Amino acid sequence: MMADRARRRSKFSTIALVIDHYHTFRDSQTGSRRLLDLVSYLGVPAGLALLTGATGMRASNIPEVLAAVAILTGLIFNVFVLLFDLTMRATDKTDPGLRPIVDRLADELRANVSYAVLLGLTLTFILGGLAMFGNTKQPLSGPITAIIVFLAVQMLLTISMILKRIRALYRAFRTTGGERIP
Repeated sequence: MMADRARRRSKFSTIALVIDHYHTFRDSQTGSRRLLDLVSYLGVPAGLALLTGATGMRASNIPEVLAAVAILTGLIFNVFVLLFDLTMRATDKTDPGLRPIVDRLADELRANVSYAVLLGLTLTFILGGLAMFGNTKQPLSGPITAIIVFLAVQMLLTISMILKRIRALYRAFRTTGGERIP
């Protein structure tokens, strides 16, 4: 569909990652879209970003924030590698009756992790540019602070989605029998 067309556009396009991530906002029982989740996911970061502007808060300590975001992004990317390894090992160990659920969870988790890495890279790019070309001794402007707050809060919400899906995937694997540790 649309995500397939987006994937074919360019090797550098991240549109498919965004589309895949936003397609995970569905009820696991019914498959219907969860509008409240989507509104919360976009509304909470937007509300906090607007609040920073309304109260005059300005981001500072950019090099330190950059280091923290870069480390967090690296850790999230490591989850992506772990997910790949876990799903490869679980392929032959999953109960055929649970296989569609496990596959869906793995796909949703992959989409969420990919999007979290994309958010982290975007934040790293913005913060890195500000650290290289800006005056890091001065607080940032209100609009730049709002953008950083929006992306950072969305990244944290995405990480909470990842944790929830990792838990669900682990529970699905446990119902099929324990894995032997080599």
